[in-house]
Amino acid sequence: MRRHVLFAIALLAAGPAFAAGPPPYLTAKQLDLTIMLPPAPPKGGDIEKAEIAAVIAAQKAASPERIALAAHDAEEDVFTMFTSTLGAKFVAGNLPVASVFFARVGDSEDETVDPAKKVFARVRPWMTSTDVKVLGPSTKSGSWPSGHTTRVTMEAIIVAAMLPERRDAIWARAAEYAESRVIIGMHYPLDLEVGRRAGTAMAAVMFADPAFRADFETAKAEVRKALGL
Repeated sequence: MRRHVLFAIALLAAGPAFAAGPPPYLTAKQLDLTIMLPPAPPKGGDIEKAEIAAVIAAQKAASPERIALAAHDAEEDVFTMFTSTLGAKFVAGNLPVASVFFARVGDSEDETVDPAKKVFARVRPWMTSTDVKVLGPSTKSGSWPSGHTTRVTMEAIIVAAMLPERRDAIWARAAEYAESRVIIGMHYPLDLEVGRRAGTAMAAVMFADPAFRADFETAKAEVRKALGL
């Protein structure tokens, strides 16, 4: 176990030759989201029209400060997600081992969700309606499921398992982070719902893997020590 962690750190320190780093914990070969998730609502149908209206309403209701936070939340890493909730000690510089662990978790989302997005091929709100504004960094990839919501759900499950005494605050922040995707016009509300399903499924599969659990325990010890818990 110790050799595994030290090797992961060494890969990061080795530079361009090992820029890819250690592999993700999970890929679409192990969890095919196109099988477990429902199809997206029909394009141009009543559900899509209602969702467009919900996105527009969310944008109109958002304060300038909330819009700024939503744009900031386009960054897709565990520290953007949870440092504001867990405090200034929850940063990469304090967590070299956990940072490698969380990066592999994030890579797992990319490898599992991106193939599903291509199959479902739901067009994003800002591309569907000119009434939806782009209020942050934009992307044209498929919107079903929300990758950000999948990732924050997965990370929230993991971080809350490390810090059960902070569970309520972690989940409140996860909900806020996911809602940011609607506010900036990148997702419909139902994209978030299927993202939560996907993230929960991914976390369940990873926690069943003994290698993941071993890395989780090592990262957990580092996080709790850094936070003084």
